[in-house]
Amino acid sequence: MFHVKICGVRQAEEIEFAAGFGADAVGLNFFPPSIRFLDPEVRATQALSDLAKRLGLFRVGVVVNRSADSIARLCEVVGLDAIQLHGDESMDDLQQIRGVVSLPIIRAIKLPRHAIQVPDLQARVAPWSEANCHLLLDADAGKEHGGSGKTLDWDSVAAWSQSYPGSSWTLAGGLSPDNVARAVETTGATSVDTASGVERPRGTKNATLTERFCRATGLI
Repeated sequence: MFHVKICGVRQAEEIEFAAGFGADAVGLNFFPPSIRFLDPEVRATQALSDLAKRLGLFRVGVVVNRSADSIARLCEVVGLDAIQLHGDESMDDLQQIRGVVSLPIIRAIKLPRHAIQVPDLQARVAPWSEANCHLLLDADAGKEHGGSGKTLDWDSVAAWSQSYPGSSWTLAGGLSPDNVARAVETTGATSVDTASGVERPRGTKNATLTERFCRATGLI
């Protein structure tokens, strides 16, 4: 789906240097409480999506507990390539969303930061994988629903990925220029996602950190 995603972009320059440094996807955040929130109904947000498309970036709309009709409206007014469900959505919600949206679905699987056994991890991801959702493994951030800067237990992810090599997944959770190479080496991830790890100050993507992150992944 993508190799390197810079999530929570809010400015044109953030999209431009993400593309320039080799990222192939960006996340547009439509969760109102988030510091990275974008209003889908304003022209500036639509212009950001248009810019990302022109630069060849895969555009992921990040949503939390939105209705199917609301998500359909997002796709209509903003223009997206995939929807990322990052809340408490159920399989019933997925069916309703797929009834009105034909885009690929990414499902954020919120995992504990401590070690987790392979059967337990597989039990969390299996329903979504079987429903042909791309998995995004993230650290559980509670009511913030992501972007917390917390990392996962990479050894647990590695053990799971080796046991289920056919799964389609992205590694997220506290990835930064300083740890992403080790995370990729440990887990075998071929797709990574970062938000807070390339921000300075919080909520604003930093060009130097984004460049360092993209280079450090070894995936582009």
